[in-house]
Amino acid sequence: MLPLMTLVQPITDFPDRLSPMVVKELRQGLRTRLFGGVMMVLHAILVLVTLMRGANSDGSEVRGIMDGLITFVLFCIFPLCGFSALAGEIKANTMDMLVLTRLSAGRIVLGKWAAIVLQSLLVTVSLMPYIVARYVYGGSELFADLWSLVFKWVISAALTAGVVALSTQKQFWLRALIIAVPLFFSGLSSMVWAGLGFMSGRSGGSSMGGSSLWEPVIQVLGCGWLIFALLSFAATRIAPPASLLSVAKRLVNLAALIVLPCLYWLTGQTGGALFFVTVVLIVASVDAMTEEVHALPSVYLPFYQRSWWGKIASWFLVPGWVHGFLYSLLLVLSCVVVTGLTDDWGSAARIWLVGCSLWFIALTSQFLSFRRTGDYLGAFCAGAFILYVLTMLSSLILSFSTRKAELQWMAGLLPTTTFSLMDGSVGGSLQGGMAVSLVWPLFLWCFASFAYRRSRGAREEARRALSA
Repeated sequence: MLPLMTLVQPITDFPDRLSPMVVKELRQGLRTRLFGGVMMVLHAILVLVTLMRGANSDGSEVRGIMDGLITFVLFCIFPLCGFSALAGEIKANTMDMLVLTRLSAGRIVLGKWAAIVLQSLLVTVSLMPYIVARYVYGGSELFADLWSLVFKWVISAALTAGVVALSTQKQFWLRALIIAVPLFFSGLSSMVWAGLGFMSGRSGGSSMGGSSLWEPVIQVLGCGWLIFALLSFAATRIAPPASLLSVAKRLVNLAALIVLPCLYWLTGQTGGALFFVTVVLIVASVDAMTEEVHALPSVYLPFYQRSWWGKIASWFLVPGWVHGFLYSLLLVLSCVVVTGLTDDWGSAARIWLVGCSLWFIALTSQFLSFRRTGDYLGAFCAGAFILYVLTMLSSLILSFSTRKAELQWMAGLLPTTTFSLMDGSVGGSLQGGMAVSLVWPLFLWCFASFAYRRSRGAREEARRALSA
């Protein structure tokens, strides 16, 4: 009689090295009708489009339809799969069960995101034969089209990270307003433009069209940082209150603010450097200023254990919007000084106005979330909408009013309207607008000071624990 072990065949499945969250989500995702339907419909349409391309001597419109369809699937369909990735776990109260499996908050978020991205990667790889067929029929560059397809997948991964990050919001209407509506209409517009043939001349334009070979490398690095920042945003929202995930996240954002613009400056592309500075400032500031404050001694204790420099670092790195405001203020002031010394003070003034706009929104969100201290992101979105409405009203009044000379002072009231004073499109005092913009960080500083005083007991307890 043979031993029992020789009769049992090993079961082949995903290797143990993969995260169990990735395995679970990927297995469930591949079995859904959405993935199979998208794969079959997409390939059926692309086969017809490829045959049309072979029968048509001028295939610019057909090529545009193909690019638009691929863009719609990668930029809209797959990112929307993460619409309720974390909200479903939070509403079903299964997040605690996931934590009991010894999965950290970062691994949970990474698993949700990786499952969707791997599905989109499978679809992207399956599309490469159509790119080769388009090259065979003529009229395209194989390497540029392949790189364009890969870069679209990278952007899709970044969009998916953003959707997963915002899925931490419980309110369905808020997620639909921030995620679904803009993402759907952006993907639909790209498909419509492709059908009209306007995208045919820009196919692969985001790939190798730069003046330097380093440009696509920097773009991929920028997308990689953005994915990390967005996934870290989600992880800090579901992590325990005593978690210090914000420390690593803010340090990485600081490193990105230094490295990415420097790479563009080294290649002589000042415009790209200023673009990355603005994007990093907005992402890092919004993330830091929408964190909930947890007045716990265990949050301050690791900083107080590192002498005087740890106490200074705690002002900017401790989780919570109070220290997040100081962190944002440090980033903006540093960028203003460096940009003014290396480029010009006009660009530095624009960076300062971007920071003031963020602080205006954060100040408005503090009024809106006065009785709901944990809903800072929703209040921040409402504050951004209020700023947008006020900016549009001011612009309409200054554009159509018959008493423009008497209402020029309105252009300097908001940081967003002060931009119009810099290009001279609206009359008024630029110095007055820049002076008024100082009001918003000062007001937010007062709010942060009151909130900082309320956490005095936690800091004192951390000092007593350190001296004991």
